[in-house]
Amino acid sequence: MRVRSITAIAVLVAAVTACAEVPTLTTDVRWAEVAEEVPPPVDLSQRKQMVIRELPSAPEIDGRLDDAVWQEAAQTDTWMVNTGERAAPVQTTAWLGSHDGRLYVGVRAEEPNTEGMVALVREEDGPVWSDDCIELFVDGNLDLKTARQLVINSIGTVATLDPGAGEWDPQVARAASVGEDAWFAELALPLSSLGITGSDFGLNICRERRAGGETELSCWSPTGGGFHQPSEFGLASLPGGYLQAFGVGEGMVGHNELTVTLENPEEQPLSLRPRLTWWQGDSIALERTLGPFSLQPGATREITFGYEVRAAQTPVQLELAVLGEDDRVLARREVTQSVRDVLDMATSRRVLRPGDRRMGLRGVMRLRPNMLAQSQVILALFTLPEMLLVAREEIVPSGSVMCAELELPDIAPGKYSLHLVLKRQIGDEPQRIAEEKATLVVLPEVSGD
Repeated sequence: MRVRSITAIAVLVAAVTACAEVPTLTTDVRWAEVAEEVPPPVDLSQRKQMVIRELPSAPEIDGRLDDAVWQEAAQTDTWMVNTGERAAPVQTTAWLGSHDGRLYVGVRAEEPNTEGMVALVREEDGPVWSDDCIELFVDGNLDLKTARQLVINSIGTVATLDPGAGEWDPQVARAASVGEDAWFAELALPLSSLGITGSDFGLNICRERRAGGETELSCWSPTGGGFHQPSEFGLASLPGGYLQAFGVGEGMVGHNELTVTLENPEEQPLSLRPRLTWWQGDSIALERTLGPFSLQPGATREITFGYEVRAAQTPVQLELAVLGEDDRVLARREVTQSVRDVLDMATSRRVLRPGDRRMGLRGVMRLRPNMLAQSQVILALFTLPEMLLVAREEIVPSGSVMCAELELPDIAPGKYSLHLVLKRQIGDEPQRIAEEKATLVVLPEVSGD
């Protein structure tokens, strides 16, 4: 939080309680409900499916794929050109499995022209995608928007990218080799580095082939165009465990819900207790434990947790653990959830002529109804750069959209800062939820000389 914001709020609160002579700002306020288009639910049932099995042992990462354990791994079916119109003329096969918390990927890329392959990039995290390469994509939280990407070429150079969160630098074991009519790649990386929040996640494996002269693009799950299309990825499932699924809420300030499906993978009845811990920034972590729930072997049970998001702009950290006897942690998932914007403000003008003090303002508040009912809106006008309070008004909202007609007091030419603040009273202290600002300029009188 910036120092100026803290100062402004402190002045605002003091003004509300001790400066009754400060002019108000509004002449008319009207309320409405925000109408936001809700996208239809995405049907995942038509996506390509893959169950990633737990391997009996870890394959040796040597770039040859001759380890017998690969026969136990899940295998991709026919690869298509990226548009999905036909089967790829040069096929690729990938095998995937997990062991001891790591994801193992093996690839055989058919290549009738191995001498024409491009393998120039040797620098880690260089432009490996400009070579003949294989690209692995993982949409760990199934948001259908973001994905982590790993690219490997035929000499084993790797680049990792995460367009949604910036830098991503997992520990990757890798090896590659070139044979007479194909090239091979093997990868191993921690499952915990992939942002997977449940047992299901988005997955795609793609190939850029340059040995044929023109670039040929193919995929296990065709994307219709560019590779980075998470909504077109296949759907992968990890082996059953104590935590089968984990779905977070909408990320709105106020009450949210998280759903979790517990599973008993053992051969005897179990008593399980799910525990949710959540916090924002440097705030104190809150914790909630439910259960115990008795599950027979192979049985599942869906549980819903409620959790509160208290502030905008700061992501929520969520940690879900499944506890067994003696509070032993049997499974754990972590996820960072972005918080939706809470407050928007638009003004009908930013520059006012001499004597012109009227303007319109529209504010949109995205809060749960129970939290909006406990909130107040503060409008305040400050001089710039001194931040001296000129006018203020406190309003109790009766809707999520505020349309107001403002009439500024008789103020001197210069710059002013108009603040729209949303706060909530918790005990004796007001909690600032969000704030929007606009700089106004009042022009001086123009001399007739």
